[in-house]
Amino acid sequence: MTYIPSAVTLPIKRSDLEYPTEDVYFVYLTLIEKVIDWNFLPYGNMLRTVDSFTDKAIQARIRAADYDAPNVVHRRYDSYNYYYIHFYVSNASKDLILVKHRAGFDTEIGSYGQDLQLNRVYITRYSISGSSHEVYLTELQSTPCISVTDSDIASGFIAVNTFVEAAPVCEGMTARLLAPSSPLLPALAIIEAEITGNGTKEDPFRPVLAQDIDTIRNIDKLVVTWGAFDHKPEHNTMLITITDGNPYTGEKAIQEQIEYAKSKTLKVLTPPKDYNEAIEQYRQLKQEFTEWIAGKDNYAYQTLGHEDFEKLQVADTYYGNIIEGIKPNAYKNVPDWEMRRTLAMWKERLKRVEVVKTEAEKHLKKLEEVEKKGW
Repeated sequence: MTYIPSAVTLPIKRSDLEYPTEDVYFVYLTLIEKVIDWNFLPYGNMLRTVDSFTDKAIQARIRAADYDAPNVVHRRYDSYNYYYIHFYVSNASKDLILVKHRAGFDTEIGSYGQDLQLNRVYITRYSISGSSHEVYLTELQSTPCISVTDSDIASGFIAVNTFVEAAPVCEGMTARLLAPSSPLLPALAIIEAEITGNGTKEDPFRPVLAQDIDTIRNIDKLVVTWGAFDHKPEHNTMLITITDGNPYTGEKAIQEQIEYAKSKTLKVLTPPKDYNEAIEQYRQLKQEFTEWIAGKDNYAYQTLGHEDFEKLQVADTYYGNIIEGIKPNAYKNVPDWEMRRTLAMWKERLKRVEVVKTEAEKHLKKLEEVEKKGW
């Protein structure tokens, strides 16, 4: 049965009707006029969804090269606020980057430390659930290559590029929407880093990490895979989790980044061993990173990687935005039936949590309170 929102008045408009939003290809969504050709100035044409979403993954075939444009855009709330992934294969230190475009400024919030092949087409998936962001190269691994926590943008439409060099239009049509993915890779190190850059696309805000550039091979022997934890521009440092080394020096690069942070008298933490230890670490860190919106369950999820913690942080995200009023208008552009469908999905997932059952029951009540209040 098709759900008809109570706010809809007769006659019912086509835009008010439900349609599939998971495991569905862009070509189908185009046929039902739910994906359109979009001129994303100044970057060129993309295919984008008509409607906004909260927790969703997009999977697309992307050619790894050096295009001066986003490859996939997620949660584009407006022209000043969105996330995107960008391949940059000729860069010595980062072949794949996750960027936040917030209030018109660009900040790198995650980067992949492994080499990618120039002009190879990768099946790429970008998933967001609550305040957790995960980027996959699906033919290379079943767990994300980049995992980040960021709470700034709660909803928006989704797009994939279609300019010929990066992803021909026919490949853009094979992009598909999926349910969000988990679990994450656990952190191998947690460090604090200074920030550089001026926030432009050419010189984004980004963490300052140790480098050892081999100019002949154009590689950085100290590059690592890292993801930020809820970085805000008012803080002049960024807390990051490191989940992998590189092909040249392996995990030795991680130790070098730890030593570099110590030399700058910045924080270096041993990753927590369990949920309780993660919560205690978060409470200590929150005393300094007072601007964090993401909570203790976000921290537990990013540092430990267990998928049960994903459900807790998602419930916290909705509860904080709607009940506590952090972002009361965060979901105003999301179709009502899509919000109800998404919340129902998370309620079912919370019921299957095994590791922290008591916490899951509390968070289930949070989602029920969100449903009752509305958005």
